[in-house]
Amino acid sequence: MSSAADLVAVLPHLLGYHPHDALVMVCLREGRVCLTAHQPLPADEQTHPALGALLAGMAKADPEAVVIVGYDDARPVEEALLHAARACTEVGVRVHDRILVTHDGWRSLDSGESSGGPSTTPTVVAELVAAGVAPLASRDALATIVEPSTDAEAVARHIARYTARSDDENLLELYCTAWAVVLDTRDEAPLMTHKVAARAVMAVHDVTVRDLIVVRLTPGSLAPDDVPGTTGAVLRSLPTPAWETDTGWDLVRSHSRLQDRLVRLCAMTPDSHAAPPLSVLATWAWWRGDGALARVAIDRALRSRPDYRLALLLERMLDLAIPPRR
Repeated sequence: MSSAADLVAVLPHLLGYHPHDALVMVCLREGRVCLTAHQPLPADEQTHPALGALLAGMAKADPEAVVIVGYDDARPVEEALLHAARACTEVGVRVHDRILVTHDGWRSLDSGESSGGPSTTPTVVAELVAAGVAPLASRDALATIVEPSTDAEAVARHIARYTARSDDENLLELYCTAWAVVLDTRDEAPLMTHKVAARAVMAVHDVTVRDLIVVRLTPGSLAPDDVPGTTGAVLRSLPTPAWETDTGWDLVRSHSRLQDRLVRLCAMTPDSHAAPPLSVLATWAWWRGDGALARVAIDRALRSRPDYRLALLLERMLDLAIPPRR
């Protein structure tokens, strides 16, 4: 991104959804985006709590500069945008730009640049769309994609049959092999059937297997060769993930497909069994820097199982804005 126009066009793709009546703070360090924080503004005029939450997120990112973008839909947000910029300046953070986005377009409150004139699609947006990355209509729509789908009842029946055979020690290896299907991001990837989804869910009910799947999804945390035993052997038998070998836009495309597969698995899972796969999805999303997807996954996981420890840990890391590199 090299201009305000690029940033406005790309922001919904960074968030995963189109903001409405909200402030978005883009934190910059060494010329790169280090955090994108979204804060909805309340319907009343009490914006101070919302601004406090936004500034707390900024403080954890410790940026060199920020760009603050206000999205004006049902209510005016320019005053809140100005208050946020003033607060940043008061704590010594440089405000690179203040941008107001409305139904009619956008304008910079600092440079005077606006969306007037012929509209063009930035190359990066065209590349994102080609890679299968498209923002949803709202954050509520994002939350909906991890909710139970019509497939959940069928998957629940398969899970019940497998649970009745819990004394069969050989089933865990069978469950683990289902993840070869879940993690397949090829063009010819097989469909995720109800039976495969049920097996994948049963696999991550085992905490060791769950953590090994997380390892596979987050390269650099632990080498599969370092994992002993049967579960380690199963993990090593999975095909080399495309996201470990792809680069550039191929990597973006692989990540997009992987997200679709993990989200589908979670949507196919009934609430009573959803916390483990949702926590796997949330961990991967957090590792990628997609805090919004991680948050909605954790919200459903904790609604399903309020005491699920991995979900509680992830919730805490998101609250503290802890980046994976730390």
